[in-house]
Amino acid sequence: MNHTPDATGTAAAARTARGGAGTPVTDRRRPDDSPVQVLIDLARVDRNLRRLHTRAARHGVRVRAHVKGHRTAELALRQCAAGAVGIAVAQLAQARQYVAAGIRDVVIAHPWPEPLRWRETAELARHCRVSAHVDSEAAVTGIADAADRLGVTVGVRVQLGTGLDATATPDDRILTVARAAAARPSLRLDGVTAYQALLTAADAEDPAAAGRATAAYTVRTAALLGRAGLPCPDVAVGGTPTADGALTEAGVTEICSGAYALHDGGMLAVGACTGQDVAVTVVATDREAADRVLDQHPYPWQRAADHQRLASTAPPGTRIVPPHICALTPQIRTVTVYEHDEERHIGIWQVLNAQDAIPAPPAKTVPQQGS
Repeated sequence: MNHTPDATGTAAAARTARGGAGTPVTDRRRPDDSPVQVLIDLARVDRNLRRLHTRAARHGVRVRAHVKGHRTAELALRQCAAGAVGIAVAQLAQARQYVAAGIRDVVIAHPWPEPLRWRETAELARHCRVSAHVDSEAAVTGIADAADRLGVTVGVRVQLGTGLDATATPDDRILTVARAAAARPSLRLDGVTAYQALLTAADAEDPAAAGRATAAYTVRTAALLGRAGLPCPDVAVGGTPTADGALTEAGVTEICSGAYALHDGGMLAVGACTGQDVAVTVVATDREAADRVLDQHPYPWQRAADHQRLASTAPPGTRIVPPHICALTPQIRTVTVYEHDEERHIGIWQVLNAQDAIPAPPAKTVPQQGS
């Protein structure tokens, strides 16, 4: 008999064991040296994909899969096959891995300021359709110059600011940045994008309201570009728990979602999913070390009881719902994939965690006294 976490989001629910048919999970070979073994139920994944994609389609909105929620090429391809228009990823090194696996539409979902990344974005455009977030005229000029040299076209999305977001275009510079992009033949002004995290417990009580507010702001900004005679075909809003609210705002064209494929304890706590939707669990192979892994970067609104000491306070072999999947995936190298609560073993997938190699700025030389 399987025991699945309910929708309460409590620490007890996050620790609930989900036993399955066949050999116990703890008897299987560990796929790497991580203190946790990460297990994915592919049948649940497919249900999650269908649910969001169907809901978005009813509103005439596209879904873009932010791969930070799983970081596997196999699942990214599955999302695209299920209807996602493409992926979003922050690191160029990871973007290259997804393109090599067959992904053909990529958004670089961070307004990077480094010239090396601008050049690599243009290089990526030789192999797929690519659009990069920008927040300054310097970034627009740098990407355009790199695209000119390679003879490619790169899309750009003006990143808008919400909440405490420091990596965003100031409101009084939005039109300036957009005009700079529209003026360069090697750039394609794709539109605007915004993401609003749930920053407090009060936010988490009504995530749909945060989604509606962010979407309304993004749509208003798109209209501002339109009145200025600038193209704005993409009006993109990010977030899984806020998606229901964002979808109700007329004018949104794309939802960018990261956690929706697997979900986690945080999504469970805010009602973005039920226990039957959570497609990822972990088993601790080193309980104390597992606690440190699971407690990395909880959602800002989570209670301590929902993410602290989940492994060491549970019986050995317990299936634990990770508190925050996007914080877990950077710390692991593989995931073990099953179908229907371990009825069928699919395989071990590699987690793509390559990081961009950005040279450090040269150290300043401090003159020595008397030199």
